[in-house]
Amino acid sequence: MSVELPSPAANPCLFGHERVEAVLLRAFQNGRLPHAWLFKGPRGVGKATLAFRFARRLLAGPAGHEAAAENPAHPVFRMVASGAHPDLRVLKRIPNPKTGKLYKEILVEQVRDADAALHATAARAGQKVLVVDPADELSDSAANALLKLLEEPPAGVILLLVCQRPGLLPRTILSRCAQITLAPLPEPQLLAGVAALAPDLAPERVELLAQLARGSIGRALELGSSGWLERYAELVQKLSVARASEVARLVIATQLLQGGEGTSFRGAVDLLGLVLRRLAWLAAGEPLGRELFAGETAILEELAAGRGLDHWVALWDKLSALALRVEGLNLDPLVALLQIVQAACGVEPEIELGLV
Repeated sequence: MSVELPSPAANPCLFGHERVEAVLLRAFQNGRLPHAWLFKGPRGVGKATLAFRFARRLLAGPAGHEAAAENPAHPVFRMVASGAHPDLRVLKRIPNPKTGKLYKEILVEQVRDADAALHATAARAGQKVLVVDPADELSDSAANALLKLLEEPPAGVILLLVCQRPGLLPRTILSRCAQITLAPLPEPQLLAGVAALAPDLAPERVELLAQLARGSIGRALELGSSGWLERYAELVQKLSVARASEVARLVIATQLLQGGEGTSFRGAVDLLGLVLRRLAWLAAGEPLGRELFAGETAILEELAAGRGLDHWVALWDKLSALALRVEGLNLDPLVALLQIVQAACGVEPEIELGLV
């Protein structure tokens, strides 16, 4: 079943971060706002949603800030959602006009254009706002240009940086931002969020997705939209019968590359990672929780037979760095995935890339 994900700029709902939002609201109401905020935490927990929610408050000004934050019918809400507010600038990766594909980074020219716009007089009653989503995708030159803006911000301008990997940002940028951490959501709030944003999902399916989402509403909705549970069940069942067939293992690796979350290779790595995590839990004697499909435990026990926790943890650790290694060394993703599939089936790889 397809689940339409609301964009952070158009999402009126925020779940489980009331205390964090209260910190922002007190600073807003007291007139003691730092000129830059960094929203950090795992992917999909609500960082960008909170940033745009706070941006709407700032753009509306003190009089109508609460309605602008939560009411999709409010004029400020509508303008932010459509990208038409004259006092809001958003930095994110844009398409390359030659290829149509997104650039890998936020470009320095984008930061310079935003800087020029932010130095102009505000068009409406509120403040001017810059949202960078995510800041860890800034190119080096773009980060340097943003640093100059952080060091000498125009009057009345607030910068909101969304970041999943703050370690990738220069310390000079981190030191100039008030930092807000959004933690993974407890299960009750996660379930409530998924149910509210995807009311047509069956409750039993929501519970299974929540089990995989690691406290992230965004992650749960992505999994629900991509048929993740069905793909996981298919992969585990195929692995169970692929030990004796080199052709079957090659077919598995090839099919993994043909589907994924946005980029097929990263999606394949993520899907294999789930298999290895659950095998590691089983080898450690930890409960798996609810089965993700009927008969899952029996198949995983068969796959794990004869290999201890150390094997699965080592394979999981190596897989976690696989995407970066393949991209950085320009390796063949099919060969790399085939090695992981072979290792999961208990077969030594014929070609050694130093990955497994």
